[in-house]
Formats: sequence, structure tokens, C-alpha cells
Amino acid sequence: MSLKPTKYEGVYYRINRRKKKTYVARFAINGKSYKRVIGSEPNITARLASKLRDKMIDEVQIGITTHGKKIDELFDQYIESRRATLSHSWYYNIIKNYNLYLRDHIKDKYPTGVTTSEIQTIIDNMLLGKNPKNKKYKPSTVKQIKDIISGLYRYLNDIGIECENIGHKLVIPKFDNKIYFTISDVQAKKLFDVILNYDDPKWKAYFIWLLHGRRKMEVAAMKVEWLDFDNMVYHIPSDQNKSKKIITAPMTELLKDALLSMDLEKSGYIFKGTGSSGHISSTGIDFQWRNIRSLAGVPKMRLHDIRHLIGFIGINSGYSLEQIGSVLGHTSTATTKRYSNMKVESATEVLRNMFDRFVE
Repeated sequence: MSLKPTKYEGVYYRINRRKKKTYVARFAINGKSYKRVIGSEPNITARLASKLRDKMIDEVQIGITTHGKKIDELFDQYIESRRATLSHSWYYNIIKNYNLYLRDHIKDKYPTGVTTSEIQTIIDNMLLGKNPKNKKYKPSTVKQIKDIISGLYRYLNDIGIECENIGHKLVIPKFDNKIYFTISDVQAKKLFDVILNYDDPKWKAYFIWLLHGRRKMEVAAMKVEWLDFDNMVYHIPSDQNKSKKIITAPMTELLKDALLSMDLEKSGYIFKGTGSSGHISSTGIDFQWRNIRSLAGVPKMRLHDIRHLIGFIGINSGYSLEQIGSVLGHTSTATTKRYSNMKVESATEVLRNMFDRFVE
């Protein structure tokens, strides 16, 4: 049945079997013609059909500029593109935060359909405690939401999707991201004593390794084949550490003895776990750390504060920022100044001094 025009541009109708008008929209975008049924009387009028036609045009145009993909699919594409450049923990942290705080709000929208005010409301509610958990999040935590949005939209621009990076307009209260940590020599010595005399050989070796300046999950994922007992060093591949460079670090006699006491296998993870990763989990590490904190009398000390402790000991012992950075794996002295490339000799000297000071 032929279509008849209405007084509205691009809106036509035909008479259906119920003797009612069925409205049809016609339009063209980039030389391609579209013909879509809008609806029938009495629910649809010619005037309403015209407004719905305009909405159809907008949706088609958005679909073209985003390759027809919505935020959820584009986020999966974005995070996969970053996989090789992110540490294991940051990769899963971004996914976790997107799923927890953003996904339900924006997953079914096109990039141009997400507004700054919408994301800002999510951020504000996290800061004010207006969320399902009734929890007030710190600005440093909420900043991760802004970073996810900024990174996602920067990626969209890079792949040719034209849209404003709304992350640049999000407002986060200013905060100090420096960590201020202090511990007395008596407390530090007690902490060293507890770790060096810990009952479980596996966990004893793990925490002794942390006393060498390594990060929590770097040690958790260490493999036997990265150890070089002959030259008293160990290696950490570039994709397993934050600096994204191959790290060669010194192995003290203390660490060597602790590792050999574990009856190591010829290959594979040193600290084996029962989870899907194959190595010990963050949950298991945190459990053991709470026990050590209690025994050492430092209940408020975070696990990462061990690295800060090494930095402070180094500074107070008169070592340069470059020498301390060699232990902690920092690639610039700007990072080490928080405590105010990895050189094995420098790192060995700093570690030897520290253990001589706190280990009897």
C-alpha cells in the first residue's frame, strides 16, 4: 500500500487493516536512505510521529559515530587495549571500579549520551555517602572514577569516535596523596624480629622479601626461574612490576636462606596458592599481615608502609635518594622524595645497612 505524505517533513502514513493510520518515517544520512515504522493511531499522532522521527535520526547518527557500540562494549574494548601497559592489579582494579560504580548507570548508553553531570552525581554521592553502602569515600578513591572516564573517552577519541572527554570537567576535591608514616626504632626492631621468627616458612620468606623493598603482588607472583642464587640476584619481568622495566635486584643471605628453607620446586610460583591465579592471594597476605602487626604492636601500619619504612631508614642513615630508589625500584628521585635505574650494588649496601641495624 502506497504511503501518503503528512504536513510534517519526512512523515508518511498508510491505512492499516483496522482503518487506522500507521505512520512511517523516511530520512537519509550520508547518502543512505532509511525507512522506519513509527506506530499507529490512536497512540501515535502525526505531530508525535514527527518528534519520534527526529529522535530516530539522532539515534542513527550516534550509532554511526560510535560504530554502533554502546559504553559497555566500548569499555571492554578499551580495557583490553590497556592490558599490556597496566600492572595486573591496576587492570583488575579498573574493571572492579567500573562494574561497582559506573556500569549500571552508563552501560546501555552511547558515549555522547553520557553527561558530565551524570558522572559528577555519582562522584558526589560517593563523597557524601549517598550510595547503597552509605559509605563516604575518600577523594583519592573517587578520583579513580574520574580517571576511568577520562581514560575511556581519550581512547574513544584515539579510535576515531568524536565525542567530548567529559572526564576533564569532573570535579574532585583537592587532597594530599602523599603518605605520612613514622615508626620508632624500637617498633621497627620488633617488626623485624616478628618477621624473622615467623613460624610458617612460606610466609616468613614472603615478608622477608617485602623487607627488601618489593611490592606486595610482585613478591606474590615471583617464580623460581627468576631466581639466580649463584649471582645472588633475582629478576622481575617488565610485565610484573610497576616500572614496566626488567628489574634485577640483590638477594641477601637472609632472603636466600629463607627461600631455600621452603624446599623450592624447579619451576613455577614460589608462593603457591589454591586460587585461580596459582599463587597466594591478596586476602591471604592481608590475613598474615594482620597477625604480624598484632605480634609486633603496630596495629595501624599498612603493608605498603614497609616500603616507606625502608625509605625512612635509608634517609636517616644518610643514603642518597638515588641509592634508596635503587632498593624501592623507583625510576625517578621525585618519587623517592616522598620519603625524603635499579643498581644492584647501591641497593645491596642500603639493605645490608638496614639489616645490620635491626637484625641481631
